[in-house]
Amino acid sequence: MKNDLTCGVVRDLLPSYVENLLGEESKEAVDRHLETCPECRERKEDMAAPTGAEETAEAAKEVDFLRRVKKGTVKKIALAVVCTVLLVMGGYLLKEFVIGRTPEAEYISIENLQVDAENNLNLLADTYWGAYELRGLKSTEENGILTYTAREVRVNPFQTAYRKQIPLSIPLKGLDEVWICGRLVWQEGLIIHPDTLRMLETKTPYCGDPAALGRIMDALQLQEFTGGHTVSLQTRERPYVLTLKFEKRINPFIIWDWTECYFFQILALVDNLDEVVYAFDPERDSGKTVTGGRVTVEYATEVMAKLTESHNLRYGTDWPIHENFKEYAESPLEYQRMITLLEESCSYKQGYPLIWSDSSGRS
Repeated sequence: MKNDLTCGVVRDLLPSYVENLLGEESKEAVDRHLETCPECRERKEDMAAPTGAEETAEAAKEVDFLRRVKKGTVKKIALAVVCTVLLVMGGYLLKEFVIGRTPEAEYISIENLQVDAENNLNLLADTYWGAYELRGLKSTEENGILTYTAREVRVNPFQTAYRKQIPLSIPLKGLDEVWICGRLVWQEGLIIHPDTLRMLETKTPYCGDPAALGRIMDALQLQEFTGGHTVSLQTRERPYVLTLKFEKRINPFIIWDWTECYFFQILALVDNLDEVVYAFDPERDSGKTVTGGRVTVEYATEVMAKLTESHNLRYGTDWPIHENFKEYAESPLEYQRMITLLEESCSYKQGYPLIWSDSSGRS
């Protein structure tokens, strides 16, 4: 087959040939020429070789660039993770050891409460949590109410010398109430005991709720003192009655102390309870044959009126005489007054609760 392309024409066509831009016939004509012309074939190879080398070099550069980008991205991600972890840990440590939180009143420990001869309320304030302490204690007074606030922060394990309990000596002149971190500790001349607040939390409106009654008796720790008892309720009609039957033999003098210490509180803490009835077997050597008794709202009201009159006369106070015994469970102050009067009446043995000599008849 005749080759009709000259070397000059082929050399002009080689750039398009190398880039694969020629038509089919032109490409075949160049191929035929290259088969028989070493010089043009060498020129074609020289033209193609640099392009391949450049592409290879460019590809290598691109791969190297991608590797660097990937490596840099991994480092950035790792650095971001480390920074995030450090930021979270730093925030946590700042919150726990510096900023703290508002302590909850039920977890505030107030110890050694007493009023001294100079009418100062002395106490030690702390938290029940051993790992935390109170810091930044501040006080504000308004209308005779002194309020202390503080932050609850975690104890620094590297502290060498510090006192976790905060001693306070508070002049009571001109004050009506003292609150520490949301907890009432003193009001109108009375230290408000934590058990008073604890008992008021068990108050219930309805005597027909066995679970609520159980919480009251658990708070009073009645089981520990009685050695076991059974409970029955009469809620069909008024008066509503709670009956306690003690399982072990009990000295009647002890049960009469319980009458004022425990039964009065049960009666006060259940809004619609009218009577507390108790039954027991007396100890054989007690010399007594009584086996039970009852405490009514009317009786408790009468007893508290007598105790209040006696207290006011003895100490020059003006504590109110309530017309209804239930009013003693309306506030921490009144409940504390009730407890104070009952504690003062340990030797008060006039006007015993109505008692009977057997479980069915009354004397």
